[in-house]
Amino acid sequence: MKYPAKKIPACTPSVHTGIHSKSWRPALAWTALLGLLLVLCIRMTLPEPIGDGVWSGALSFVHVSSSTVGNLTGPAEVMGLGIVTLALGGLTILAAEQITPGQWLQLALIAAVLAGAIAAIFTAANRFAALVGVFDLGMALAAGWSAGILCADPRRRQLLIVVLVGLLSAVTVKGFYQRYVEIPQTIVYFQKHQRQWLKESATRRNSTQVKLFISRLQSKEVTGFGILSDGFAEALIPLLLVGLVLAASGFLSKPNATKTGPIPPKEKPATAEQRKKIGEINLPDHLVLGAVLLLISLAGVVVLVFTRSKGGAAGFAICAVLLAWAWWKRTWLTAHRRAAIAAALVIIVIVTLGLLAYGFTHHGLPTRDLLYRWDYWTGAVRMIEKYPITGVGLNNFGYYYTQYKPPSAPEDVKDPHNMFIRMAAEAGLPAAIGFAALVLWGFLAALREDQKVVAADDRRTLPIMGLIAFALAWWLGRLALDHPGLGAPGAVGYDLTLTMLYAGAAVGGMLLANRLWQVINPEYQMVVAKAALLGAAGMVLYDQINMALDTGPIAMFFWVILGSFAVSRNSCCRRPGRDLTPQAEVPWRNIPGRRSGVVVGGGLCLFALALGALVWIPTARGTLSWDPSRYRQTFKQAIKTENWPAALRAADAVLARNTRSQNWLERKIGVEMQLGIDPRRTVLKLLSINRTDARVRLPYAQTSRSGLTVAQRLAQFKLALQLNSALPKEELERLSGPEVAEIHAEIKQLQSSKP
Repeated sequence: MKYPAKKIPACTPSVHTGIHSKSWRPALAWTALLGLLLVLCIRMTLPEPIGDGVWSGALSFVHVSSSTVGNLTGPAEVMGLGIVTLALGGLTILAAEQITPGQWLQLALIAAVLAGAIAAIFTAANRFAALVGVFDLGMALAAGWSAGILCADPRRRQLLIVVLVGLLSAVTVKGFYQRYVEIPQTIVYFQKHQRQWLKESATRRNSTQVKLFISRLQSKEVTGFGILSDGFAEALIPLLLVGLVLAASGFLSKPNATKTGPIPPKEKPATAEQRKKIGEINLPDHLVLGAVLLLISLAGVVVLVFTRSKGGAAGFAICAVLLAWAWWKRTWLTAHRRAAIAAALVIIVIVTLGLLAYGFTHHGLPTRDLLYRWDYWTGAVRMIEKYPITGVGLNNFGYYYTQYKPPSAPEDVKDPHNMFIRMAAEAGLPAAIGFAALVLWGFLAALREDQKVVAADDRRTLPIMGLIAFALAWWLGRLALDHPGLGAPGAVGYDLTLTMLYAGAAVGGMLLANRLWQVINPEYQMVVAKAALLGAAGMVLYDQINMALDTGPIAMFFWVILGSFAVSRNSCCRRPGRDLTPQAEVPWRNIPGRRSGVVVGGGLCLFALALGALVWIPTARGTLSWDPSRYRQTFKQAIKTENWPAALRAADAVLARNTRSQNWLERKIGVEMQLGIDPRRTVLKLLSINRTDARVRLPYAQTSRSGLTVAQRLAQFKLALQLNSALPKEELERLSGPEVAEIHAEIKQLQSSKP
């Protein structure tokens, strides 16, 4: 059989043919999208790990012994959701009518980026954290790619908008509850149990980690369902823009925008005076629904203020102003789209070069916060110079930063607060180039293409019971993965109560958006899509100086939004009878490219099953050789019972799997001192990893129990003074005058006792 020589546009309206009447393909596409959004919503409402190694244990209902009240997302949860996302990507390929060459190239770029991240595992200090990072990165990229195919259908994009508003409602309620209930309760609890917590975690009261935790408690920063307020603020940018624009669309729409709400031609509508007489004033649905959504969105803006994130607030304000300007100049922008895109790229390049020029000439950037960022970036550059091809491994930046950061940098960080620099440092330059290409490709595709809207004769709400079932699955899945702990009295009931509160908010937001999307004017659908895309751009802008969108739930959120609105006109998962061409009457399995799609899609599903058997199950059971979590639990129990030999063995086991962890080196030194073992070797290793912090070396220079010789102690005292003098004078980490005087006195004492 011969195929038509001319390529047929995928979304050209035509008569129905029996060729594509396979009902399983549209159903499969809907299933893939629902699964993808379910994973996203669960991930966005799970607490994220932070700190050293930061993987807090295995999946709660598989490995209950690792569960505690407030359990963080563990590696099994991340890996499991990543595997599910990979399988959903395979289903997406099987469901797609056509996958364009450009999308195949995007998939190849994703595979290349992941290959670089996998290669970096074998150079990482913490291979397990790097392995989990690969799953996390793959989840984000695969979700964005799949969303780009699935959301080419405007009906499925409608589902995405509805879910985003539901997510906005849930996190807004969480923000207020956290501000006025959870944070005050946490402060009281921490004050009562501070000593016990410090003892069990073997953490010093004056450590940077504890100081940061206390300062954030005192500032009452709202973090949503996560740990970091900055990440929460970043996620709010597109959510708020979508909510506000959809609400404004309700106000701007006309009452008879759709066929569902026209005024009957033969009936004269009652006047306002007539309606007052009968005690009733009927407002159009679009006004009422728009007003309610506006109130929710404004409450979300208040929550954004509660995060105390200046960058998040500034990013949202910039995006809102740009969106208003774009609406004002929409006619000009439509006529000069290419010129506007080129101008935006030129401005970005000029601003970037200007910042770099300022930084190199002044050895820093203006303002204290930007000066810190410059320190992160310059330290990362030294790291990249050392590991240019493979990087140091995903989630491993913090283990190397203290060796490469400038002496004038007071902070130790887990990432360089820049998505592209982080990718280059952790996965290597080749992976970073591919990663940047994917980001640029997505935005250019979204700006180049006009989003399709739902036709007036096809405007209908999504099934209400289906949305309720989606919310139920979302919050039950979230509750299963974020187990409250079996040993805490009342914890389960308390968590269930909160789940009903947040799930109710999510259902209400989705039902509201579902109805509002039906009654707004069709042209406003495109404006909402552009608002979501602009929100993703705001996330990237914010991410250049604060977060790092490489791993984590915010990364997945970003890629899903970018992919959903960066669709190609040729990538529809089409529905029977709506967008088919008469010339396409060839057996489905003989359509060009379908066989390769079946092979790749089926291969991804099988690969996901293999990963589940080989990696996820051992991780969930706590038997994966790279996983140090079970040894951390053993250490914690040994400290409680003051079984110091067992604690030392557990610390050694952790350090064998996380060779550059300063926290665990400090814990091992403390245990060795308790046992009377010479900790000199461990102390020297710690000091070789952290070459730039004055306070880290002082405890070991001030005591002979550290095992250092007099000459080594003197050298560390002098180095501490030298590093301290390099810090800015107003820096809080800088040693005080009395501390410096005490060091000088100890130096004199050591010099007098030196033979």
